[in-house]
Amino acid sequence: MRSAILILAVMIAPWFPCRAQTPASANSPASGASDLDLQSYKSELTRIAGTGKTPGELRELRRSLPEYWTVHDGSRIYQVSTKEISDALAQIEHDPKKSVVAEQLNARLRAMQRHADALAHPGVGPTYAESEQKLKRILERGEFQDAAGPSTWDLAWARINRWIVEHIIRLLRMLHISEKTGNTIAWGVVFLAVVLLFYMIYGWLTKASKTVQFRAEAEPMKSDVRQWVQEALAAADRGDFREAVHCAYWASVAHLEDIRILPRDRARTPRESLRILEQHPKEQGVLQAITRSFELIWYGYRPASATDWAGAKQQMEKMGCLQASIAPTVPS
Repeated sequence: MRSAILILAVMIAPWFPCRAQTPASANSPASGASDLDLQSYKSELTRIAGTGKTPGELRELRRSLPEYWTVHDGSRIYQVSTKEISDALAQIEHDPKKSVVAEQLNARLRAMQRHADALAHPGVGPTYAESEQKLKRILERGEFQDAAGPSTWDLAWARINRWIVEHIIRLLRMLHISEKTGNTIAWGVVFLAVVLLFYMIYGWLTKASKTVQFRAEAEPMKSDVRQWVQEALAAADRGDFREAVHCAYWASVAHLEDIRILPRDRARTPRESLRILEQHPKEQGVLQAITRSFELIWYGYRPASATDWAGAKQQMEKMGCLQASIAPTVPS
């Protein structure tokens, strides 16, 4: 039985190669990690900084370094790599005259020691509750009263814009369009959109103005002939013949406007009104007689008399804006 097992073992052995254990190289650092507490970590940094400068001491120091240190500080755990320290030691070992590398290594070791001291003696800061109260007091100031974050609509609109931009960029990439060409196309689209917007506004304003003008023409103008006649008669009754002739002229003009012989324009001069009436000689003659008296009295400041009023009243009767039966008698 034992012979059979031995023969079987000899037959199977070649199928399972053995892994030889090679000793660690004298020039390679120690592998793995080293667990240290914070104080041991500080001591390790001090040991590296105080090591002699002979090649043998540097070699032994580099071999003793693990790949990284695992530093335990209460509930917190830090992993510190030793690669930079090991590389610096190797450079100094091969060329001890490189003082720059040695200075950089010492500076790094000092910085690591200061960081370890800061971890060992953390500064006293405000608690979470104190920080929250301080922030609340700051936000209650007047300059922050009108401040407000983005609304739900703002966030939704931002997501829509981002979605559109992402798909436009994806489309441009699929079409193999460069960034410069894409920017040109985008600005062109923006320009066309602005032009279209202004065109729509212009069309809307033009349409609105046409509507207002049509309504203004469609609305009938109220005649003021009767008012001018009443004011002329009232001025004559109180002996103000100058004002009576003035009102008589405008009563005649208003009557001609009502019967559509003169266009409605009170900024027109008396001579312009006479030129417009060239196609209506009868009305032109009547208005010309009252215009002559009106210009001499109103613009020439000639004293007006009862005779002037009688002539103006007679022309009003011929014009048709005053009936002879209702005209009062001028006192002699």
